[in-house]
Amino acid sequence: MAFFRIKKIKEKDYMYLVENSWKKKGSRQKVKNYLGRAYRIELKNNIDFVDYYKIENLQRYIEDNDKNKIITDLIEWELFKFDIRNNGYQFDPEGVKVLKKKRDVVLMVNDGYFCSLTLGNLVNFKAEGDEQIDGYRLARAFVEAGIKVPQEVFIALFGKLYKQNDAS
Repeated sequence: MAFFRIKKIKEKDYMYLVENSWKKKGSRQKVKNYLGRAYRIELKNNIDFVDYYKIENLQRYIEDNDKNKIITDLIEWELFKFDIRNNGYQFDPEGVKVLKKKRDVVLMVNDGYFCSLTLGNLVNFKAEGDEQIDGYRLARAFVEAGIKVPQEVFIALFGKLYKQNDAS
């Protein structure tokens, strides 16, 4: 199982995706992917998702938008809450990349890692057929990305995702 690891080099944090492997001498970590320089950022704008988008009827919002639009809106909401764009970071929604000076970075927010890997995992999430396991996987994808999705949005989004999966 892969996990995130921060390595401090010359007083700067760098994030890696690593995996444990067992050797004769015990557990060894193998780097699977370099994710970029890691930055800790603080909450600047504490606003509710529904208030940010001025949503009058959450159920209608969920019905009128597809999974990708809802997830993109949740990402944009976090960008605003942490004032990410005004701090020199860029978000490329097409490539699902988080950048600073054209380099991949990891933003440590809400006990998660807002980066190209975690956001890509969220945007590309596909249900695999076991509702309970898929619910856990989707929740984990949000937590790993540092997105505090409101409970009612998560439940409605998951229901929509499962209906789309059943239809295909």
